[in-house]
Amino acid sequence: MRSLLFSLALTLIFLGAPTPQVNAEVTARMGTVAPSGTPWSALLSRTKKRLVKASDAALGKGALKVKLYLGGKLGSEASLVRRCQKGQLAAIAVSTGALGQAVPELYATELPYLFDSHASADKALNAAKPIIRQLLAEKGFTFYMWGENGYRHFASKEKHFLTPSELKGMKMRSQPAMPHVEMYKALGAGAATISVGEVSSSLANGVVSGYDNTLLYAYATQWHKEINYVTLSSHIYQAAIVVWCSAWLDKQSPELKAILTDIPAGEEKKGKAAVRAMNKVLKKEYKKAGVDVKSLSAGQRSAFKKATSGVRGHFLGKTSAKGKELLNILESNR
Repeated sequence: MRSLLFSLALTLIFLGAPTPQVNAEVTARMGTVAPSGTPWSALLSRTKKRLVKASDAALGKGALKVKLYLGGKLGSEASLVRRCQKGQLAAIAVSTGALGQAVPELYATELPYLFDSHASADKALNAAKPIIRQLLAEKGFTFYMWGENGYRHFASKEKHFLTPSELKGMKMRSQPAMPHVEMYKALGAGAATISVGEVSSSLANGVVSGYDNTLLYAYATQWHKEINYVTLSSHIYQAAIVVWCSAWLDKQSPELKAILTDIPAGEEKKGKAAVRAMNKVLKKEYKKAGVDVKSLSAGQRSAFKKATSGVRGHFLGKTSAKGKELLNILESNR
């Protein structure tokens, strides 16, 4: 009887004891249209390794897996933004223009000729970070860090664009974002909002005769093989943002969430510097490929700035009070 009672007591103790908690494995899927072999993919790969290493140390080996999908493997930027809001992805790395479809106030950051230099853009965007965090949070995104696409330039199969009037009547591929479409309207050009995966074929087939983007992105996607002229117009500075998808992030443990939202000092600066360092090399590569590259003079640039100044007014007429506040912060700190 004593033996039986002792066995029952042990059984009750065992059943009543708390079970040791084991961290469940979490898989974070991160999507971007950034091509492999670029400074953007290097930044995201570095981020992936750092997050996995930190979670291994704090939560146990294998607690976090990060799957990085480059080159639009999970869809266009517009698709990535929608899926992020729904919590179908963990994180996305996209342009501010793409996020503007969900947070239209962000279009303030991509108005034509808003910034005259990288230093100006850096200063203004850092000053605007608090309100941008808030705007993103209201629409289901958690700001992680700035990235950069860079200054966009005009490219064409037919000619340089040294004056605004030379764009009149041209069929140009445009990013499907308000500042870009309105800029082309102001210049009298037709704006075709073609997805990035269809630009090369659209150029080859004559659907459009030109586009605008950064030297790096157009080179990485091989768009430059379909054009003959590049005009270094620097008409729109385009930031990029890495954001966590709040619907996914908020389901994670406080410990993991702290790891995922921690960003080392200098990481943003390092990522931007790698993108900017490519521009000098790329100008030579374009020329080697037979592309004629010309820069706008100060006077020519001023003419484009004047011709596209109405885009600012269009934005102010459509945006919210917070959009106006964001633009004021950007213009006051550039």
